[in-house]
Amino acid sequence: MAANIDSVTGGRERHQFLVRRQRLIAAAVLSCVLFAPSQSYPERMPNKDDCVVLELSALGKPGDTIARAREQVIDILQNGNACSAWFQEADPDASEVFRSLHFEMEMKGPSYVYGIRDSQRGQLFKHPWAARSIENAGLNSTILLNANGPFFNHTSRIMQLDPGRMFMRPSGNLMLTISSYNGDTPEAQITILLHELGHIIGRLPADAASWDGRSSRNTSEVLRHCKTEIRTAAHNSSRGSN
Repeated sequence: MAANIDSVTGGRERHQFLVRRQRLIAAAVLSCVLFAPSQSYPERMPNKDDCVVLELSALGKPGDTIARAREQVIDILQNGNACSAWFQEADPDASEVFRSLHFEMEMKGPSYVYGIRDSQRGQLFKHPWAARSIENAGLNSTILLNANGPFFNHTSRIMQLDPGRMFMRPSGNLMLTISSYNGDTPEAQITILLHELGHIIGRLPADAASWDGRSSRNTSEVLRHCKTEIRTAAHNSSRGSN
């Protein structure tokens, strides 16, 4: 079972998520005001894109990773291709919605891969969630990234659950994946951000951190329309880093 990429729909989680989002946006507005040029200089005022870049720069190295993946997604969405067309069916301004999104990291997010043996399906694994967003949140909403999930990490410790899911024991390590992509790779990171955009503009139905595979099916739908563009963007990124 692939890694979870969730949309948040619960009332309490939604409230907490909105509070975090409002604090982040407030900090961004303050930063943009503080760094805005004075009227005595001819430079342009910072726009929303500048504010997002400023937010990411404050996150250090993880922010650089997010910023790189963000630029790759923007390149995909602003060009005419099958992937951008699919998103535009849900929102003609999908590219601008993505540009407006803020990013936050959950430092205490789950890090374990949970395993359980099913009598019919055999051994199943539930990876730590990669990202969360609010369904149909639209412009200026937030993508919450799990610092311990597959956006930033290759592997994770397995915790094997008993059939009743009451007890667990360590059981080695497992490569984190997003569909067929290894965690902490450009392909996985681009896919994660496109998945969350799908929730934010209502292109994908809500999913949750469950064992039923809804999140994986949504990821498969993203890849059905965007796999070629993801591969190209990731290849260009690798070539540019050499």
